[in-house]
Amino acid sequence: MSTPNSAPVSSNGESKELSELLKNHFSTIEYLSERFKDELKNHLATENFQADEGEKTILLDLSNEIAEAKNKEDLTEAVHSKLKTFFKINGLTIILPNNDQQTYQIYMFPQEIRKMFRNTVTNEKNSFDYSELKPLLDKLTTIDAHVEVFYDTSEYIDRDPGTNYFKHWFEKGWEKFAVVSLKMGEESLGYILLHFEKLSMGNLRSNLLKGISSQFSVALSNINKMDEALRRKNEMELLLSINTGIASLRNIEELAKFIKDRFKKLLGCSHTMIAVCNEDGLTFNAFLLDEDAREKAQPVYLDLKNSSHIVNDTVLSKTMQTEIPLIFDLEELSKQKNPPLYIKINKDLKQQVLLTIRLAKGDEVVGFWLIYFKNKDTITAEKLKFIQSLSHQLCISVANILANQEIKSREDEKSRLLKFSNAIAPLRDKELLSDMLKIQLCELFNISDFVIYLLSVDRLKFLPFLYDHDSDFSRDPEFIKGLDTWTDLPDNFRALIYAIDSPSLSELRCERIHQSQNKTSERDSNVSRYGMLINLGIDGNAVISFAHPDFKQLKSKEELLKSICSQISVALSNIMANEKVNRQLIEIDRYKKQLEEETVYLKEEIEVNQNYAEIIGESAAMQKTFRLVAQVASSDSTVLILGETGTGKELIARAIHNNSPRKNKLMVKVNCAALPANLIESELFGHEKGSFTGATERRIGKFELANNGTLFLDEIGEMPLELQVKLLRALQEREIERVGGRGTIKVDVRIIAATNRELEKEVDEGRFRSDLYYRLNIFPIYLSALRERKEDIPMLATHFINRYSKKTGRQIDTIGNKAMQDMIQYRWPGNIRELEHLIERSILLSSGNTLKQIHLPSGRPGNISAVSTSEILLKTIDENECEHILRILKYCNGRKSGPGGAADILGVPPSTLNSKIKRLGIKKEHLV
Repeated sequence: MSTPNSAPVSSNGESKELSELLKNHFSTIEYLSERFKDELKNHLATENFQADEGEKTILLDLSNEIAEAKNKEDLTEAVHSKLKTFFKINGLTIILPNNDQQTYQIYMFPQEIRKMFRNTVTNEKNSFDYSELKPLLDKLTTIDAHVEVFYDTSEYIDRDPGTNYFKHWFEKGWEKFAVVSLKMGEESLGYILLHFEKLSMGNLRSNLLKGISSQFSVALSNINKMDEALRRKNEMELLLSINTGIASLRNIEELAKFIKDRFKKLLGCSHTMIAVCNEDGLTFNAFLLDEDAREKAQPVYLDLKNSSHIVNDTVLSKTMQTEIPLIFDLEELSKQKNPPLYIKINKDLKQQVLLTIRLAKGDEVVGFWLIYFKNKDTITAEKLKFIQSLSHQLCISVANILANQEIKSREDEKSRLLKFSNAIAPLRDKELLSDMLKIQLCELFNISDFVIYLLSVDRLKFLPFLYDHDSDFSRDPEFIKGLDTWTDLPDNFRALIYAIDSPSLSELRCERIHQSQNKTSERDSNVSRYGMLINLGIDGNAVISFAHPDFKQLKSKEELLKSICSQISVALSNIMANEKVNRQLIEIDRYKKQLEEETVYLKEEIEVNQNYAEIIGESAAMQKTFRLVAQVASSDSTVLILGETGTGKELIARAIHNNSPRKNKLMVKVNCAALPANLIESELFGHEKGSFTGATERRIGKFELANNGTLFLDEIGEMPLELQVKLLRALQEREIERVGGRGTIKVDVRIIAATNRELEKEVDEGRFRSDLYYRLNIFPIYLSALRERKEDIPMLATHFINRYSKKTGRQIDTIGNKAMQDMIQYRWPGNIRELEHLIERSILLSSGNTLKQIHLPSGRPGNISAVSTSEILLKTIDENECEHILRILKYCNGRKSGPGGAADILGVPPSTLNSKIKRLGIKKEHLV
């Protein structure tokens, strides 16, 4: 073999051949490698395609098998068979939560592994909470398409809560495991755990595994929904069946049998109790007690059944606040101080758990359902929901039974009332009625020794009216003496008469009314006396007193006793019919007269309100008047209104009344100048029948009529002196005395007086009492004459034009300037009243829509103001009035009354004219 250094010395031909050979050799190798590479790629692609097609075929077959699965057992078996076929696993565990999401079911494969595991773990499905296992499984990484994560079984042997599982897996040689999470959207459906031996771990073909787990999740979700739908359907059918059965129940016995036959077996409870709330809302009574709870060893059983108990205890107060069932440990409850009887009894009966739920109609709690269990483990979440559904059905049944009981009770009560009413209705004799009452009261209530007392109108005195004639006290001289005498009401009756609106049964614990009744009570210490008010309607009231041995028994029949007392009141009314009819006729007649009087004044008030809808005026004088009215209206002070005639004194008085606290009462008006002197006293204070000639009936005076209202004394200056004294006394003492009456009558009246006279001058001249003047002059209001506030004339004129235009049907809406100037220049001696009448007259005489002329008394406007003071003969009002009356009497040739007489022309009653003639001192010789 030649050395490398010998190459150059070799021939050129040999060197070239070797070089070409090597070059061709490398080219061939490179070509073959490229061909091999292409062939390898084609082979791998064919294998991947075949693998994908195989996985699709596997998933399709699995889908068909899953579709045939009807329950979780079939489903897990199908998944296990596929996983075992296509993956090199040694074991499989599937963990699925139950409906309560607190416990779980476990499926282990192969089957023999599950059987072996059952021998080492008791109560497999509830060995530990799913709520504790789930966080551990969620913490472990789940296999996905790119990462294969495996966990060592030995690391989890000592971890809770799955210790037994991990130990068992490790003992079987399953050293590794992987976790596949089963989900449907965000909902966790469970987990698949794949177990491997150390040497058998291989490629899991993650895509295929995820496809299988996805199909498994969908199928599992569908089965869960089908199971839930089936459970709900069965529950609804059961509830419907229970509802049908409950609907037919009509009494407690049927309900008790239904609960015993259906509920107790269904719920797995020992026994139940139903409590019903009383009307006070604070107590309850046992409505239904389970017969299984009745034992001779329980002496408090009858106390629980027959007594009322408070609702606000440890258990029921919490139950009332929620509609879901509550669970209590009877052992803990029994340790409380003085536990309720229903807890004590059932703790003694070896019960462990009390489940309570309220029975409610809307927000109203009707009662409670109490269910007792010996073992808490028998109460599941599904059972709690079912009990909540049953409680609604049970509430309806209890309400129906209570309603039936109420209907039956009312029917029995009506029957008894009808029998009682038929027995006493035809009786009109007191003694016969007493005998009948004795029989009926004893038969219905075991009542004895009854007495019915009539009460006086003021309810301070009483009088025996009906009583048991066979009783011992009926022969007592003291009692017999009091039969015709009204006696002061004893203290033990006062509580009864204070309950007039709602009569109730009361025990008469104070001193007995009669000593003989004390003796009766002493002979029988078990018998006490009780009483109840009897409402006689408009006839007043009465009280029935009687003896009875048992107040609690009597109290239970209180409503029936009230109804019986109503029937007794009818019988009493029938017996007193004649006496009451006469009394009622008198009262009716009195009220009729009073209503007639009030009607007259109400009509007058309506007319006045319509005529004086508002006070017109913006002048300074009127503004001052308005301020004074506003200041005094809210008080009860006496007001004296001063001013000339026609200035609106009555209108101001009504304004004060309408703005006072008495505005809802009458304002009674009395014109002191229009009434004859001999009738003013009767008008003001009223009179009794026969008090004077012509007094054929009793008459209510203006003071009584205005009680709690306002009395307006118009023209107070015209009142005779002899009546001023009586008026002063009525104002000071706030009491009156009718003419011919014997007693005084208290009145609450606000006084408003008015006059056009100068009362101070009248006092000085002795025609008006000074003390009455000072009593009236507390708050004087002076009304200015129209000539002193001429700036108000345009407003007043416009107001009256609008009123009388509507009244007369004219279309007058303006007034001429000349007419307005004439009115402003005129002195208006008649003030606003004169202005009103002149405008009414002018409207009637005008034409067109403008009032161009005001027909003043003189053809020349302003004539009065134009007359000088020297041409006016100054006279007093009385002198003018006397002169005018004399002129009219002369014109009528001295004839005072009748058509065309002086009184007719003057527009006053003949009696008023005679009064004025007497006061002014007009004699017959003056007419000559």
